[in-house]
Amino acid sequence: MKLKFVLNSKQQWELKQQTRNWLELPYDVMANILYRVGVCDILLNAQKVCTTWRNICKDTAMWRVINMYNVFYHKNGRPLMQKMCKHAVNRSQGQLVDITIEDFANPQLLRYISDRASQLRRLEFVYCYGETYESWAGSLRKFPLLEELSIYLTDISTGVIVAAGRFCPMLTTLKINDEMVAPCGNVIAVAIGKNLPKLKHLELIGSFMTNTGLQAILDGCRHLELLDLRQCVYIDPEEDLVKKCLEKIKCVKLPYDSLEGCRYVFVDEPIADPAIV
Repeated sequence: MKLKFVLNSKQQWELKQQTRNWLELPYDVMANILYRVGVCDILLNAQKVCTTWRNICKDTAMWRVINMYNVFYHKNGRPLMQKMCKHAVNRSQGQLVDITIEDFANPQLLRYISDRASQLRRLEFVYCYGETYESWAGSLRKFPLLEELSIYLTDISTGVIVAAGRFCPMLTTLKINDEMVAPCGNVIAVAIGKNLPKLKHLELIGSFMTNTGLQAILDGCRHLELLDLRQCVYIDPEEDLVKKCLEKIKCVKLPYDSLEGCRYVFVDEPIADPAIV
């Protein structure tokens, strides 16, 4: 015999009461939910659901922080990602303070952002190989309020460090990790020491710099509170210089410390002896 479950009137009433009309949610709550959906889903889907959601998605406050990665997981998706990123930057109406771009940046996009984001405090580029090399210096001059610059697996030169020191007086955090930059460890380290004296947080994971480069950083960056030297295998931990780091800097991560917690890490065997400056 088959049994059929039938809700009584009270149970039916309770189920009906649990039904929620999303349009009745307070504006700030709905905005918070939509923000968590992500830039691509907002532009491709969420804003098309209804007029209320579209109005929320066009609010300038929704675009003060932009975090975008290539959702197509292929270089052929980069043009669409660049187009969406420009659209997101436009919606910020000059109020953009924080942007992360992964695997689709090019020089034109970097210049586009710099022309429209003079309030930018934090800039992070990830997996942008060889495409923005020449445009960094010109763009950094338009970020006078920049406080944090993170560059992962993205080619740069000492010119970027010089430009950051000249045009970004509020820069206190620098993070660099790239296999093309790593062999130039001492050159980059010397540039940092000469041009970025206000740094408090410096990450150079995987750099090929030696104690020569480390000395240049200690001499020039006297306000460091955190120094990340993980996978900097050419640094001699037995020398007094490393002990000096541990005494003067609140938090020092040594070459063979765990990489746990690192979002983007390039680690490889050295391919040549590092140049000693």
